[in-house]
Amino acid sequence: MEANTGTTSTGKGTYKYGDPWIWGIYALLCIISVVETFSALSRDLGLSTYIYAPILKHVIILGIGFVVLLIVQSIPYKKYVPWIWVLVAVTIIAFAALSVSGTAVNGGKRALLVLGFSVQPSELAKLTTVLVVAWVMARYQEPGGVRTVGVVLSAFIVICFGAFTISEGLTNTVIFMCISLAMMFVGGIQWKKFGIVLLVYGVLGGGFMAVDHYITNEKKEIAAAQGKDTDNVEGIGRGSTHASRLEHYSWNEDSCIQRHPVRGNYLQEQYSYMARANGGLFGVLPGNSREAARLPLASSDFVYSIIVEETGLVGGVFVLILYLSLLARAGRIAPKCKRAFPAFLVLGMAVMITLQALSHISYNCGMMPVTGQPLPLISTGGSSVMTISVAFGVMLSVSKYAAQFDDSGKIDRMDSDGNVDSKVLQAENPVQLGGK
Repeated sequence: MEANTGTTSTGKGTYKYGDPWIWGIYALLCIISVVETFSALSRDLGLSTYIYAPILKHVIILGIGFVVLLIVQSIPYKKYVPWIWVLVAVTIIAFAALSVSGTAVNGGKRALLVLGFSVQPSELAKLTTVLVVAWVMARYQEPGGVRTVGVVLSAFIVICFGAFTISEGLTNTVIFMCISLAMMFVGGIQWKKFGIVLLVYGVLGGGFMAVDHYITNEKKEIAAAQGKDTDNVEGIGRGSTHASRLEHYSWNEDSCIQRHPVRGNYLQEQYSYMARANGGLFGVLPGNSREAARLPLASSDFVYSIIVEETGLVGGVFVLILYLSLLARAGRIAPKCKRAFPAFLVLGMAVMITLQALSHISYNCGMMPVTGQPLPLISTGGSSVMTISVAFGVMLSVSKYAAQFDDSGKIDRMDSDGNVDSKVLQAENPVQLGGK
């Protein structure tokens, strides 16, 4: 993608088509997605009338995501502001509808059927969390930090979204909290307020898990007394699932091996370990995966294991570097914005994508319990692809309309006409991650 770094009618030292580094990372992730997902979908290729239907569907979804990205990046970030709270309302309505008529996906009620398409409100909520926290943090900036009302409002919105998603899985709730904490940290929130928010998150999360554990045990005792199976008994959330995953992940101190032997309940993890071991340093090359044909959810929850099997340690590290580079690039763009709102936007979107990627990679590598998080833009799934495409579009919009990359000083192209009348857009950028 051609970049224009010269003088233009809209600003000096800016990128006409958005930051080329972000475009490059997006393009590489899409290429990797098509190549590796084709291998990972081998379990599904023979289950449809047309053998290439699964990968064709994924390519179409990526194409739609690209169109969405083009639309979003062409809209100046300033125009997002009036729609943020509309998006909050839509997200809340989606969660309410999910509780009434949601469909189960991988053991949790996660999806809504909308016009024949499966939509996961939790993916929409990730995007909404970034937009809301960016709005609040910019709206309530003050010298030396953020006003208390802004901190409370940000935490309240995150807690509400967490309450909606904690029953379907703990990971999304943790990601919401981590996104908000990261944005508060880089936004210069006072340490005392930061500590209070962290404490509140911990108390509420721990309290919920304790109550859920108590209710789950009570239900199990009742089921056992009635002679019923207790393995699938859940409380108000998925406490049994969480406990089982943590127990399976725990290590035997005497033998330093995982406690559970090879058995059906843990085939996903076991086959993913085999895939990584089979990959070695350079992999078996794309299309030669041995484990893709028997690894459940290989194209979504465990696609990183297939990437490592086919491209080896080298390919796995390269994918990890792509996501970390996106975060680093956002850290380069944010200080170049004069205003706080676009700086928070670009950092928040990068944090959201990177956290999700690190979560996926970590449990694929056995570094944490299985969470089921998709690998951004690579795993199959329409909701995830659309959310990540919007996030990339927002980052590109900020790089086009807010960032100044030359040495003449920070000039926000959107604010140069003096027509800014919103406190959200007037706040000075507190983000200082690098030089001028």
